[in-house]
Amino acid sequence: MAYSELNTVLSLMKERVNLSQIVRRDVTLQKKGREFVGHCPFHNEKTGSFFVNDDKGTFYCFGCGASGDIIEYLIRKNGIQFMQAVEILSEISGIKIPEKMQYSDNCIYKQQSILLKIVEFFKDNLAMSNDAMEYCKKRGLVQEIINKFSIGYAPRDNSLLNYLKEAKFSHDDILNSGVFIEKDGELICRFRDRIMFPVFNKNGKPIAFGGRGIRKDAMPKYINSPETTIFQKRETLYGYSSAVKCISKVMPFILVEGYMDVVIMSKYGFNTAVASMGTAFSSQHLAKLWTYSDEPIVCLDGDFAGYNAMLKIAILALSYLQPGKSLKFCKIPEDDDPDSFLKSHPKTEMEKLLSKSKNLIDFLWERFAQNFVEMPNKTPENIAKWKREIFSHIDEIQNADIKALYKQEIRERIVALFGKGNKPSSHLNAYRKSLSVQVDKKEKMLLREAVLLYILISRPSVIPFVVEELASVEFSDKDFEHLRHRILENLDSQDFGGAGDVVLRSKQLASEFVSCNEMQDSDVIELWKDVFDLGIARKRVANDLKVAKSECEASFDDVTWNRFKALKLGFISSKNSEK
Repeated sequence: MAYSELNTVLSLMKERVNLSQIVRRDVTLQKKGREFVGHCPFHNEKTGSFFVNDDKGTFYCFGCGASGDIIEYLIRKNGIQFMQAVEILSEISGIKIPEKMQYSDNCIYKQQSILLKIVEFFKDNLAMSNDAMEYCKKRGLVQEIINKFSIGYAPRDNSLLNYLKEAKFSHDDILNSGVFIEKDGELICRFRDRIMFPVFNKNGKPIAFGGRGIRKDAMPKYINSPETTIFQKRETLYGYSSAVKCISKVMPFILVEGYMDVVIMSKYGFNTAVASMGTAFSSQHLAKLWTYSDEPIVCLDGDFAGYNAMLKIAILALSYLQPGKSLKFCKIPEDDDPDSFLKSHPKTEMEKLLSKSKNLIDFLWERFAQNFVEMPNKTPENIAKWKREIFSHIDEIQNADIKALYKQEIRERIVALFGKGNKPSSHLNAYRKSLSVQVDKKEKMLLREAVLLYILISRPSVIPFVVEELASVEFSDKDFEHLRHRILENLDSQDFGGAGDVVLRSKQLASEFVSCNEMQDSDVIELWKDVFDLGIARKRVANDLKVAKSECEASFDDVTWNRFKALKLGFISSKNSEK
């Protein structure tokens, strides 16, 4: 059976069976937005970093790097071969495998064999085409770079088809390469009169091609191979196999926009550049970058479209942030891209731009702050809407530690943006001052818990806005913990009856440090969340820090060390903000 027929059968099976349905047999999954999150079934971990996306039919572990579709999951989990996994999926889906289907691992070997032949054919044809060589010269593609990336040329005629037939490749072999289309029973090369960029997997094996027209009227300008059994765009990064070999602490991955950006970056010594394959940047791309780089740099075109693409990547990354794993963003001057910038500026200027790359939170905040500045009518309602939109993005962060620290940082930046006269800032500063002067260090946590409860008792209308934070912690005081549970269990009635003594105690402890009688609800919410982040969230990070330290002592590796390092930095940051 040909690959096209095999893919049709597999597609029907996958449509009938959700990947999460299979994974749930092995681990517990929780719904998080459009995805499911749980502990990885392939390695031991304390914090769940295993994501399942039923819409895309894929899984990825941000801890160990395991990834793939439902077939790959069955292969990994059961230690079986491809055809055995297909048989299991057939049984689950109820779709029978056609008797005529004959499949063996030799099929993949054949597909890679024909692609190797095509790579060599395109390379040989580049040297024989004056127009193609002239185009390469104009674009700055020197022979060293041409050789490094196996760049070639696809001629206009049918010579490639004749070449493959002479090499004894069958009709199905040629069609399954992805380089040809079938029309009226005839095979036609989809790439004609184009500079060809082979795409390699991590092991350096060709899996696809990208073609760039050399004529001004070439339409479309770029053409990519279609997806095949061995080539999935959402999982593939151009230049990845060569870039991986050059990754270091001082040279992370640099995500650029296209083939030419990658090869020109490499020409000037930036050998870790990669690009997505004519598709939107995906979580699978992100995970591939994080496998070898803790903080890859995103460096797309300097125009409006490039900036918006970087913004989408930043927002996408929020859901997958893990301790020690983030992104940086390098802004190229407007009307430039990495290719054109390097051709018109010294290499040192690109080095300066990359060294000034913004952290993820700084890049996002720049956009948030600009939205506020551009707000035509800064009414309380519009400002409240602006804040809600910001925190809706932050709420996408799945890691509780990182989410708490992001919220704390964003609230402080909002306060700074509004200026000293902002009510939440003045109330919080008064609280901080009185707490630091009058209270012994050992009593601070008890008083913070009392203040949080006192605010909610005094202003029950704000309870629905802080439920997530309130439910995420455990108070150290037994009575206050009981009252916290009572509030969460009576969200509709807000009935504190039967807890009078505890209510009175919280008021007695907290009333001299904070009062919200004359504050608007929005300001009360800000104050409550600031107090929460100031101490309660830090206590949780401190506890997680102890666990991370123990994990490092028990099993020291990159994953446990990066988690400990990130929590330590967060703990120090939150501690300094309290002073």
